[in-house]
Amino acid sequence: MADESGIRTRESIRELSSVAGETAVVTGASSGIGRAVAETFVADGADVVVCSRTRDDVESVAEELNGADVPGSALAVECDVTDRDSVAALAEATVEEFGGVDLLVNNAGGAGSGGPLHEVESDGWDGVVDVNLTGVYNVTTAFSDALREDGGAVVNTASMAGRYGVAGMGPYSAAKAGVSALTRTLAAEWAGDDVRVNAVEPGFVATPPVREQLGLEEVPEREGADREVGRPDEIADAIRFLASDAASFVTGQTIAPTGPPHTFEPPEV
Repeated sequence: MADESGIRTRESIRELSSVAGETAVVTGASSGIGRAVAETFVADGADVVVCSRTRDDVESVAEELNGADVPGSALAVECDVTDRDSVAALAEATVEEFGGVDLLVNNAGGAGSGGPLHEVESDGWDGVVDVNLTGVYNVTTAFSDALREDGGAVVNTASMAGRYGVAGMGPYSAAKAGVSALTRTLAAEWAGDDVRVNAVEPGFVATPPVREQLGLEEVPEREGADREVGRPDEIADAIRFLASDAASFVTGQTIAPTGPPHTFEPPEV
């Protein structure tokens, strides 16, 4: 849409930057970044399937979103991304309710207990890799037909740990590095189907576990470029951009919302 001079209008720019009218699936949506993504998408006018392993947690999110004065809606589905039958049921429920899917946000994950790699037991390794990397594979392939049918966008949550490799976080670092590599692979394979695949690599974000780790009592304000700790909704804004048509020429990329450049050392707070 343009005015008589050929310049794009404010309305057309806003439309490109919106996910209104889209159907989205967000994994790991019960708290933190995933919940912020669900809130952002629903507020923008999308229908969002919110899922996590715990039904009560994700149902409370859906109830709150559906009770808010926002144009979108939320559907709660219990799903364990490490269980392929559970993931297949998620895809089936989404298609049955909405007829398809336009946007997929693979956010489910967890750092595990940590420790030096040589002390990590095999089940500890498997658990972290399963939820952070194999879970992305499980969910993405379950929705592959629906996404490739009409085009769409996938956004994966990686981590700066995957870029730097963090001592004491070997399984998590390796899994998140794999997410970034998988993002590039899928972007190359699905470009012909008009599916864009990107990722975000957040730095320190004031999710409940990080706030506990750093001793933060409150989520920081959205002020100051020198902050070393971000907000979940700031990551959600980056994900919304990548999911929207404003990022129509962006695929296979991993962007890093981190504040000032750093090497993943714990910040002074």
